[in-house]
Amino acid sequence: MIRRIFGVLLALIGLILAVVGGAAAFWLIGPDNTVHSGEQHLAGKGLAVASTPDLLNRHGPVLHVDVRSSKNQPVFVGVARDFDVSSYLKGIAHTKLVQVQYPIALSTQDENGTAGPLAAPDTLDWWVTKANGTGTQSLAWPIEDGPYDVVIMNADGKTAPDVQVDLGIEIPKAFATALVVFAAGIVLLAIGILLILIRRRPRKPQPTQNSTAPQPVQQPASSSAAARRVVVLGLAFGLTTGCSAVPPADTVTVLTRPAISEQVAAAAIKHYDEVSNAATKRRDEKLIATVETGDVLRLSQAGYRIDRVLDKAGKDIPDPTTHVKPSIGVPSYGGYPMRFVASAGMSAYKDYQVLDLWERRSAGDPWLVSHQVTPEKKVKLPPLKGLRPLTAADNELLAASPEAAGKALAGYLNAGTRSSHAALFAPSADITDTLNELATAKSSLLKNPKAYRAVIDTFTPSGSPAAFLTTSGEALVFLSLTEQFQVQIAPNLSIFWGQGSRASAFSPPTKAYDSALTSTILHQVALVIPRKGAKIRVLAATDDVVQAGGF
Repeated sequence: MIRRIFGVLLALIGLILAVVGGAAAFWLIGPDNTVHSGEQHLAGKGLAVASTPDLLNRHGPVLHVDVRSSKNQPVFVGVARDFDVSSYLKGIAHTKLVQVQYPIALSTQDENGTAGPLAAPDTLDWWVTKANGTGTQSLAWPIEDGPYDVVIMNADGKTAPDVQVDLGIEIPKAFATALVVFAAGIVLLAIGILLILIRRRPRKPQPTQNSTAPQPVQQPASSSAAARRVVVLGLAFGLTTGCSAVPPADTVTVLTRPAISEQVAAAAIKHYDEVSNAATKRRDEKLIATVETGDVLRLSQAGYRIDRVLDKAGKDIPDPTTHVKPSIGVPSYGGYPMRFVASAGMSAYKDYQVLDLWERRSAGDPWLVSHQVTPEKKVKLPPLKGLRPLTAADNELLAASPEAAGKALAGYLNAGTRSSHAALFAPSADITDTLNELATAKSSLLKNPKAYRAVIDTFTPSGSPAAFLTTSGEALVFLSLTEQFQVQIAPNLSIFWGQGSRASAFSPPTKAYDSALTSTILHQVALVIPRKGAKIRVLAATDDVVQAGGF
């Protein structure tokens, strides 16, 4: 009776394993070790369909994605780090793919936002893998450890996707594992049936013994114990082989990456040269805004305005110049904005080099130059390879923090060589020339006290510095200073900016003021802050008038 009970139990376990293993091997997985969803229709109200990191929270298997448009439009499918996708889709209406259920069903959730448009996804350089074009677009990606997203959208980045999607997960040895479970189930089922059907033979009567002494009874080997061992071994085998196909859960929660590849950086620099030269030739403020941003754009646009006024015939347009043999410094980031640094020779200026700071504010923005200075060729630049963003801990080891260095430089320029900050800085031709020009201008104006009551010139830091730690332990810092220049006049007089001065492009000589003349000069500076005990080096400073007037 006990044998039959264990036989039934063993047969039931074997039947379950056989059904599960057979269904997995011949219906769910198949010989390609891949679980497919079959085509599913996805149509979002926004511009993209993007998975959440929780959907790809195990690594190892190969993700297969096949996408085709229901309306015969070019489509895009890509995989990227979650922080790139989040930045790209921030504030844009899109659809989140939040769950994949079995039998396969895709659960989505709409995210409200603006109607875009987005930058065409195929033009962006941060995708881990991607496919783009008409017809069915496919990708196969071994899922990596960390928060990654799949993004599906129309290739133009402007219209809502309406697509058919087939998702697949390829798990190594999954088909073989399912077959082993199926075979183990068949074996257990067969053993269970044998235990149920086989009957025990009746025992032969034993001869009567004369001795009254009790004899030990010999018990036959227990079939129930043997069955129990078979069941335990079968379960252990099924569990261990089945679990071998389960991918490990993700352990990486934060991802970083280099801001840009050297190949893409070289292409960005080449594009900048082409656009910048064209904009300079035409003095086109809108065109230069496609490759520059921030204070460097402000300087360029002010320069074009000055040139249009002072050189109406266009005789003084500078020769085209390009970056020669650029060297790239690329830090790694886990969010935006991202930056990289480039230095190079200048084709039209043999005695100078150029040092650029490039910035991308969000994942969908282009790379733009945000800071640019032109040190002399003899100025030694710090090593750019191995740059990383400066941290608060790094500041403790430096002669000054970037913010403190900016304030000290402003104080130095305000007070001149008598400033207490002067001792912090190594000699610099650019700073010396600036101080000499300011001293000469003040001295010249104040020689006529009856006309000019005062000259006020004030430097202040503008914005936040961009700072990086180099492999030499020094900090490379880009910062801006705003100079407010004011000349006050005596009563009953009027004053105007002179013909031909750069300030006259903003305030023509026909416009006179009875109290003061004012101008705003923007200075871009690159400097190196050493370890404590050494002096700060000013690599270069670039300046120009960006506004002028009076009151």
